[in-house]
Amino acid sequence: MNFIQKDRVHFHTFDSLRFLSFLLVFLHHSPVPKDNFLHYFAKEGGIGVSFFFVLSGFLITYILMVEKVNTHGKIDLKKFFLRRILRIWPLYYAMVLFAMFTPFILDFFHISYSNEGYPPNWFFTLTFLENYMQMWTGTFPNVSPLNVIWSLCIEEHFYIFWGLAFYWISLKNIPKLLLGCIVFSFVMQTVYQHYGIITLDLFTNIHYFAFGGIPAYIFVFRKDIIKKLELIPAVYKYLYALSVLAIIILLANTGIISDPKVISLLLSILFSGLILSTLGTKNVFKISDKTIPAKLGKYTYGLYLLHPVFIMLFVKMGNYFEWSWFVIVLLSFMATVIFSFLSYHLFEKQFLKLKSKL
Repeated sequence: MNFIQKDRVHFHTFDSLRFLSFLLVFLHHSPVPKDNFLHYFAKEGGIGVSFFFVLSGFLITYILMVEKVNTHGKIDLKKFFLRRILRIWPLYYAMVLFAMFTPFILDFFHISYSNEGYPPNWFFTLTFLENYMQMWTGTFPNVSPLNVIWSLCIEEHFYIFWGLAFYWISLKNIPKLLLGCIVFSFVMQTVYQHYGIITLDLFTNIHYFAFGGIPAYIFVFRKDIIKKLELIPAVYKYLYALSVLAIIILLANTGIISDPKVISLLLSILFSGLILSTLGTKNVFKISDKTIPAKLGKYTYGLYLLHPVFIMLFVKMGNYFEWSWFVIVLLSFMATVIFSFLSYHLFEKQFLKLKSKL
């Protein structure tokens, strides 16, 4: 540990990366026809979720490490968990409440709804255990947006485990934690794969968070490596970002790699490298804060939770009014953005103000 980053910084490019990850998920759930070029981006929305996990792993690891450095090895777990609760729980439970009333609303307006999937078990939904219901049933809940909250359940489990882990371990043992989580995850993936269990829990996804933690550790404790990375011309870092996108499309549309463990390892390494390419003060891969993805990235949480609702709504309206798929996708996207904007400024922001005080 030759150089230590003590002051928290804001990583602007991450907003754009979060939005682009969301876009993969949105297209995956949208009725994009197979003969359209957008279908190449829509084939694997899970890759977008994987990138969310890596980004989250970086940011949470970074926050906890900086706190541990500045407080001589101490972590205020109460404040850490309260900050996570204020960011995640308000909109999560608002959407769960909406999901509870959805069947009654649809019945009132005589709108048919799909019987595919399983009826929600509200105990598992309310306690962030929906992902285990999906693993048990092998399918998704039949009410939107519950079909996408499995990833939020994994995030919550990650916050608990990571907070406790950083509370107990020393700074010098962080690399061992990251490496141990990566190895453990691939062992668990092998076990789940052998028994045909769906990998929708923290045990089989923690490697994504750990790979996100690697560039965070380098950024905080190894400024010498960051300085060396800054010597690489920016053009190579932009080419690397384009290569990552090309590999994502290739993996999603071909069977060039069939083993999901190998795919997840490759994606973890690529995403971790992409984060590294954004760190530093010069010659970095950067997406301007003035771009649309950067501005919309601020509302990614709302975009992620709200998009299944509007896609379902406009698909049903499109079937009734015989709209084209493009109109359905466009209206779904516009409605998702508008309501996510309103949700953030009128609802979520009130809780974020409390979060900032902590």
